[in-house]
Amino acid sequence: MSAKTIRLRFNMRRIAGFTGNQLKLIALLFMLCDHIGFMLIENGVLYGQNPVYWSMAVATPEGQRWYLAARILRTLGRLSFPIFAFMTAEGAVHTGNAKKYLTRLFLFAAISEVPFDLALKNTWFYSDYQNVMFTLFLGALSITLMQKCRRLHIIFRLMIVGICCMTAYLIKSDYGAVGVFMISALYLVREDRNAMLITGAIIAAAESIEYACVSALAFGIIYFYNGKRGELPMKYFFYIAYPAHLVLFWAMVYFANR
Repeated sequence: MSAKTIRLRFNMRRIAGFTGNQLKLIALLFMLCDHIGFMLIENGVLYGQNPVYWSMAVATPEGQRWYLAARILRTLGRLSFPIFAFMTAEGAVHTGNAKKYLTRLFLFAAISEVPFDLALKNTWFYSDYQNVMFTLFLGALSITLMQKCRRLHIIFRLMIVGICCMTAYLIKSDYGAVGVFMISALYLVREDRNAMLITGAIIAAAESIEYACVSALAFGIIYFYNGKRGELPMKYFFYIAYPAHLVLFWAMVYFANR
């Protein structure tokens, strides 16, 4: 075998791209960065749930260093949602059973709500903010309904998007209407890869203005998606990982601050 042949095979392996499972793992790592910054540092080390202690903590040099670390981690965390949004759109398009897919998303959104409330506000019930799984569910629901109405005029499909976005806004889910709109938009322009990447990056940039539009960089990672799911059956791992790590982080802060 010639050196040229070996080099070509190596290059093919090098640019093979990310599978769906690998993209979800990358998104999960970025999400953990965000939640470590928010839950463990801001709410934990800096007592973020107590305004008096928070003010005292961030007024110290050490507190400022912890706060800077939290901001860096939370900025990295902005790369998480666009990847999950893209994979949700992919899942809604390619699922073999839309009803089961939607049921699974809604079920884990409901399961995750108490862990989310505990991690966010240290309470079993907090009605003013809902977890991101509800946003993913509404985005997938929007795509499923658009597929069923694909023979109708685009105006009717955009109305479906609008209703799902408004629902996310009203229930105050994480990433809200913008999150649902991102998922829906990725579906609507999916036939043109470049248009999909650019559209997603623009929406992500607008959503993350507070963090210097860093979310748009997630589409540089999505660019390398190879269209494959991955060999290992990891579907339920990603669903379970969300509420599980929320409970773990809440418990760490709760017992550390007692």
